[in-house]
Amino acid sequence: MTTAKTRQEAAAEQIRRGIFDGRYRPGQRLKQQELAQLFGYSTIPVREAFRQLAAEGLIILDPQRGARVVELSSKRLEEIYDIRIRLETLAASRAVRRMTPEATARIQAILKKMDRAGITDPEWLALDWELHDTLYACAGHEVLCKLISNLRVSAEPYLRLELAKVAGYGPGRREHRRIFRACLRGNAEATAKATAAHLRRVARGLVSYLRKNGN
Repeated sequence: MTTAKTRQEAAAEQIRRGIFDGRYRPGQRLKQQELAQLFGYSTIPVREAFRQLAAEGLIILDPQRGARVVELSSKRLEEIYDIRIRLETLAASRAVRRMTPEATARIQAILKKMDRAGITDPEWLALDWELHDTLYACAGHEVLCKLISNLRVSAEPYLRLELAKVAGYGPGRREHRRIFRACLRGNAEATAKATAAHLRRVARGLVSYLRKNGN
């Protein structure tokens, strides 16, 4: 038997996936009653799921307009990436000194999967997240990794746009391998610089696209 907490988490995951998959568009209102009927739940776990997703930065809770999917904004994107660059370069440089053979082998396997022909955007994003998580986990800093994960959740709608409209897979493939090569050399400074360059390139492309298309 599912608990209220389990139903809340399940509802949050279904709405989150809907946002990431484009079923719920930026600015779209999310109706509590309709979603509760769709999921087969009462409105209570859906309401709690809304609060969870608002804390993640994926939806906005407005007393007048209700819940709606956050709209993509170049200003918000710049703020997210300014913080991501600072935190992820720190995590990457610390991770280099603590890389394990297991982490190295796992990253190599992920890079191979990311090179696969016919890879889809959801598959790429899942592997991208796994790659960065594997590297940053070597830093041995749980709080830092949690902060990075939260920011990544907020950035994911933008990352889907980046793959579909801005850059595709090519630049990411090259940048990930550059980061990994620096790790293998044990060069913390080069790893941090390659990580920062990767994130800045994504942010610049997205900001340019959003401004040209009126956010």
